[in-house]
Amino acid sequence: MKTCSAVCVSPPADHEVILFYGCFHSADCQAQLHLDEDQIAYADFKNQQTVWTAPLLQEHQETFRELYALAVVCKDTLYNEYLPQAVQIEKGPSEDKAPTVSIYPMEEAEEGQNNTLFCYISHFYPPSVDVTWTRNGIVVTEGLTLNNLIPETDGTFSQLVGLSVRPQPEDVLQCSVKHRALSRAAVGTWELSGKPAGSAAPWVCLALGLIFLCLGITIFIIAARVPPT
Repeated sequence: MKTCSAVCVSPPADHEVILFYGCFHSADCQAQLHLDEDQIAYADFKNQQTVWTAPLLQEHQETFRELYALAVVCKDTLYNEYLPQAVQIEKGPSEDKAPTVSIYPMEEAEEGQNNTLFCYISHFYPPSVDVTWTRNGIVVTEGLTLNNLIPETDGTFSQLVGLSVRPQPEDVLQCSVKHRALSRAAVGTWELSGKPAGSAAPWVCLALGLIFLCLGITIFIIAARVPPT
């Protein structure tokens, strides 16, 4: 993969603007624009346009209005010059990296409340995965959002796949990921009852409160039974 970066400084604060672009035998060419480590746009080669993934002021969009044209130049350069050289140098295929899968909610999950679960698929190569959401064993095809690939500094990629849900206590939601580096699909599982340990704090406090209350009552009863000296 060929990576191009630029650093732009503007008062009163410094900002880092990075353009990632690359081409692969196993996937389409990618071109993304990042501002301070957050993706703000990418080149849609199929529809021949720039797609903004984060809101920006109009003057900032004007600054980067030539992103798609630059992406096309980068794509042509990579395909015509760098990719043939890389193929010649690399006698074998690139080392495959299997993804890791985890699931987390956008907000603290509550029964029957609208929320979004994110399946975070991280550090895989080549940049191609097959993702399936299931709810209680049934494949879900609605309420899905697929974010663009995120390039990592080690040459691998990560991706977020969202699912809009109104979770119920009996729900078991799973994100299944297939990748050529995996002998079988990697599966992440999420349940409403399976909240992080920190969410159990109120119940722990309540239990401790009841214990101390019972202890206090016991001491009071014992003290009442002891005759005064």
